[in-house]
Amino acid sequence: MKNWFKNKWNKGKMLAELKPALFLSLTFCFMIFIYAPLEFYINNSNEFWYDAYLLFPFIFKDFLLFFVISLIGFTVAYFIAKIVYEIALYGYFACMIACYIQGNFMIKNLPPLDGTEINWTLYRTETMKSTIMWIAVAVICLIGFFLLKYDKIKKLVSYISIFMILMLGSTITVLAVNGDIFTKKQYEKFNKLDQFEMSTDTNFIIVLLDAVDEECFWQVWEQHPEYKEEMRDFTFYNNTMSGYAYTDHSLPLIISGEWYENKEPFLDYQIRIFKNSPFFEYLKKQDYTLSYYEDEYKFEVGVMDGAFNNLAYTQSSLWDAPLFNKRIIKMVGMKYAPYLLKPKCWFNVDMLNNQEMTPKDEELFSWKNKAFYDDLKEDEISYVDGKRFKLIHLMGAHVPFYYDKDVNVIDNANYYTCIESSMTVTMAYLDKLREAGVYDNSVIIVLSDHGYNIEGDAIDTPQRNENETGRQHPILFIKGLNENHDFQVSGAPISFEDLVGAYYKLLDGAASDDCFEYKEGDQRERRYLLYKYLGEDHMVEYMQTGYAGDESTLIPTGRVFDAK
Repeated sequence: MKNWFKNKWNKGKMLAELKPALFLSLTFCFMIFIYAPLEFYINNSNEFWYDAYLLFPFIFKDFLLFFVISLIGFTVAYFIAKIVYEIALYGYFACMIACYIQGNFMIKNLPPLDGTEINWTLYRTETMKSTIMWIAVAVICLIGFFLLKYDKIKKLVSYISIFMILMLGSTITVLAVNGDIFTKKQYEKFNKLDQFEMSTDTNFIIVLLDAVDEECFWQVWEQHPEYKEEMRDFTFYNNTMSGYAYTDHSLPLIISGEWYENKEPFLDYQIRIFKNSPFFEYLKKQDYTLSYYEDEYKFEVGVMDGAFNNLAYTQSSLWDAPLFNKRIIKMVGMKYAPYLLKPKCWFNVDMLNNQEMTPKDEELFSWKNKAFYDDLKEDEISYVDGKRFKLIHLMGAHVPFYYDKDVNVIDNANYYTCIESSMTVTMAYLDKLREAGVYDNSVIIVLSDHGYNIEGDAIDTPQRNENETGRQHPILFIKGLNENHDFQVSGAPISFEDLVGAYYKLLDGAASDDCFEYKEGDQRERRYLLYKYLGEDHMVEYMQTGYAGDESTLIPTGRVFDAK
């Protein structure tokens, strides 16, 4: 054994032989466990609740662990036989090159990580492209290893590895400096403060049910005659156009009427609208206390001072570190793994387990239908003299699909059962307001932020086709102050840009069927800015010339709005 080891060592020759394995392991592990998660984090830092200081220990630990494992593996291969070592070198090198190409040049059509269950059969073209690329890289590398002499192979592997790690290192350094990732994240988020505090004077309440499409909603409505009685006093506007296909841009339009056209950074626009919306300014002058119940938005401490009554500073800490680590690796796999393995890497990025806490242990608001429904059943209405504005953003029928009509979490939920759960929660809320005697003195608006393009198998497994429309038709119910009548439906051609004008009229005592300028039978063109998911830097303008849900009359104008 001693002589065998001495022969392998051969006056340090083993170290020279393992040098390309050292550089190759260093580069590959750096790319996968440091560069990839940092690059993903930097480019999407606003989407994550955690800061880089929480990420660093995991990525460095993973890097060191797999680097050591790689070196041990190469050393074992070297001890077994030269041919085994060469095969390991070839396989590792080919994998590194293919991963680099996959993660940096084949990422335009990645499926979303927002909870949408992926129908992977829709990605067959991408899977085929990915498979062909991996096979091509394997074949090219194999030919190279056969044609070149062993000494040249070792030098080539070493040189390419050194070049790549220098390139990746310099790139991530520039991204880190420009991305300012070394700032500790401190956020304010919305808590449950005064969630059921209602004014004995006047309340203005907006209940936003996310992603409820009008046509799908009406199919549910027709199966539940009890809805009509519960929504008495409301006018349902069934010909309403959203302004955008997704929540981030729809919400500011709903509360301000101001369009976003990529003329300024979106975050600047968003903060300006939430803090200084003319409608919010008007409410404050009328002595309204403003509360916004939402669990996605977070703001840097101090940015939203004075805007809402229920903002609290939050600190984040992990309660399941191994699971967090596993999902960080999976997130990297969604970019760098071949498409055949991506289904194993998919997960809902919102499930990067964390625990958010406020200094005073105030409970943060959760948008999940069940969380709000449970609060409705457990908490009582309290009364105040001052006026109150409440914007309550609930999950509605957004993915992932959790609920049945009774708001139970079930495995076989679908889009329609989630719409039913939304109505169950909404009706419970309205009943609570009626029982507490604060229903009549409240303007109540129930709406969705956008529609949903859902068809076929997407009922259970939703899919986006961002080249199509289909998300422009939300629901809109309105009840004015002291309004009492049978449920009514209006086909007036309404746009979300009309909402703020209606708010003022409702506060002045207008009835729900008389708060808009447009009436049923009127003809008008309504604007819609369409962009692909995660492609909001390129917006395409459409005009709806007919009924809101009719895609054949949704006509592109030729105008586009690109971020500078």
